[in-house]
Amino acid sequence: MSKRAKKLQRISRRLTTHQLRKIQEKDLGLDSQNLFLRGDSNRGSPFFLGFYSHDGIRYALEKYGFFDYLKDKGFSDLKLTINTSDPYKQRIAIYYGEKKPEYLLGEVVVKKRHLTVYPPFPALIFGRNFDFVAVEWLSMQNPEANFTPDKPRLPGQKYPGLGMGEMVMEILAIMAGRLRTAGLLNVPEYFHNAQMYSSQFIFIDPEHEAKRLAITRDLLKLHSLSKVTWAIELDCVLENDTLFQWKASEQIIPLDRDLKDYLKSPEYREYVEKATGNYIYRLDETKWMKKAAQIEKIPAC
Repeated sequence: MSKRAKKLQRISRRLTTHQLRKIQEKDLGLDSQNLFLRGDSNRGSPFFLGFYSHDGIRYALEKYGFFDYLKDKGFSDLKLTINTSDPYKQRIAIYYGEKKPEYLLGEVVVKKRHLTVYPPFPALIFGRNFDFVAVEWLSMQNPEANFTPDKPRLPGQKYPGLGMGEMVMEILAIMAGRLRTAGLLNVPEYFHNAQMYSSQFIFIDPEHEAKRLAITRDLLKLHSLSKVTWAIELDCVLENDTLFQWKASEQIIPLDRDLKDYLKSPEYREYVEKATGNYIYRLDETKWMKKAAQIEKIPAC
């Protein structure tokens, strides 16, 4: 656990349920009974994930230093919006100045998700169901910045990042813990997402963890992360001399003790080590030279 994660955990332990669930009368709407209908899965709630109020989230982010970080980046008049109208998928967004897409600094969409785990070897968790807080979408961006040769655009990016991805994931993991779930779940859409969060997340399926490690071994020692992730996106990477295509899979920050034991077990580690040796990755340089010029023409998300 990083020093920042430990600091956030210490702050979290000082936050009370009352502070995190505090709700103002104006947020109740005309039907105050909605506040007590969390069991009705077809109705929205003023609470994010059925627990956090708007004021509670703002208070927590202030204590975590989240807004101070953005202010240090030069952003002021920060506006926090929370959408809990969909009981299955909920959104937090932060703007500066105006609540318009061009002023969006970050947004996260999360949901509660059930997952049944089937390891490829005998394990105590085989066939068990776990509840997670799942990250459906996460974007932290700087609309005022430009891409540079040192920080080029990555697949899926519209603006350069803010360097806050790990901090956001740490805060979400704290949320997942307070809600007593098995952990935080992420399904990385691109290779660079999986690689950048690998200091926090690990693939439940050891086969996918092995592939990530093999790509790191074979390609990231020779090329930048930007080049590797674009090469994968543009079908310029070979896996055992066959075209490789990235397939998203579940990465987690485990909070459940049995999941932690599984991911730290000799069986998991031995499987990963053996499977890593089964893969060899190579960049098709000829194909890359032809396709690299297309990157500037690919529309930003």
